[in-house]
Amino acid sequence: MSDKRLVLGYALAALFSCAPVFAAAAEGPIDFDQGVSLPALPPLAVQGRQAMAAAQPAVAAATAPEFVERTRTARVWPEIVFVRGADYAEFAYTMSQNRDMVRKMMLQEFGDLLIPLVSTNSDLNALAKTIIGAILTFDQMHAKHKDEAVQGLQTSFEHNLRAELDKLFSGNRLRDGQRRIEFVSPASAAYKQVKSGASGDQSAVVVLEGVDYLMHGSYTLLGGSNIQVTLTLEKLVGGNSRSFSTAGSINGVIPELARQLFDFFQANEYGDWVDPQPTLTWLPSPPGQPEATATVGKMYCRSQGARLPYTRELILASQGGQYRQGGIAPLADNAVYLVADKQRYDEQYYFFTGSSGDATGGPVRSSAGYGVIHARYWCVRGQSSEEVNFYEGLYRELRRASDPQVKQAIECLLVGLEDFGAFKWNCRDAMSTEQAQDLLARKGYSIRLP
Repeated sequence: MSDKRLVLGYALAALFSCAPVFAAAAEGPIDFDQGVSLPALPPLAVQGRQAMAAAQPAVAAATAPEFVERTRTARVWPEIVFVRGADYAEFAYTMSQNRDMVRKMMLQEFGDLLIPLVSTNSDLNALAKTIIGAILTFDQMHAKHKDEAVQGLQTSFEHNLRAELDKLFSGNRLRDGQRRIEFVSPASAAYKQVKSGASGDQSAVVVLEGVDYLMHGSYTLLGGSNIQVTLTLEKLVGGNSRSFSTAGSINGVIPELARQLFDFFQANEYGDWVDPQPTLTWLPSPPGQPEATATVGKMYCRSQGARLPYTRELILASQGGQYRQGGIAPLADNAVYLVADKQRYDEQYYFFTGSSGDATGGPVRSSAGYGVIHARYWCVRGQSSEEVNFYEGLYRELRRASDPQVKQAIECLLVGLEDFGAFKWNCRDAMSTEQAQDLLARKGYSIRLP
């Protein structure tokens, strides 16, 4: 136990000695006509440990350090301490008073046996002490049996976790140089110095120079052979931590925990979400009114200085999710949303999600055949994009045009662009996008594709 305290002491010393500094990402405009164009980010600037200790607090706090540095292999202290937590099954058993009920039944039975002894002047006090001793012995034997059953779990967890990680590396054919997590060898200088306590005049940071993380965990008995295990990863530099947890049969929890840890370090790193509609501000429907008619929905949006979104705007925002700037909660499956789109008719249109959007007419269609629709809705502030305006302009010309050739060319253009409302049977001559543009140009229309 003293060794563990020494390790944690070094961890605390390292925690307060180092503060990585990151370069801030520049911001730039996004040109929707030319596609998404982002400025190149400056390289990550991680200073040496000695320099980090002397860094100004204001600079160090400018941006949070990354928990995992994916450019190199993370080094983890080889010993993982698993502490036994509460016994949920025992707690539930105790709270249900089942044991007390059993004890009362036992005492009642013993009492029935004692009654005949009263007339014989037997030593009832001595007999009662014997009975109580038997009950306590039963409890002690039960507790001892449970303690023996869980002995060695910590060692098993520690070795199994490392073995399962190795199995994942091998199964995914990752070479040693491709590993992003590795345990420090007990033969390393850092391990030997910490275990012997002979750090000498060296600082804790120098002793743990090759160690990035400590691991510790806890396990909770859930009843039967089920168990819950939690593993915490502590980063020595920066003081941050991440936790992983799983519950299930005792044979399955460690492989699942190893998979979570493996994915955390080895999974590919993807680019950050970029708000494709930075000029828009989203407002949810009012509390208690998740659905409304088109009249009520538009009235509420106007009261907020906003409007109904177009389908493209709604879909793009939902792809960001509700936890990123510019995103909203994912759209519900098989639901109906109010939208501002207008296609072949100058009336209210709706966006049908999921399989309900596969019906005739596509996912964006009017209320024809549905009667009065109560739909979900969002409100949005800001001007629509050029892409949205392009498609709305096509449909506007389709509604206005009286020339059959113009109508057919627009229909073929919508088919070629794979628009939501495109109908292949309306493009009878299978006109290509270029042919449709040429025909419309000859008719006096200037079409610039988004």
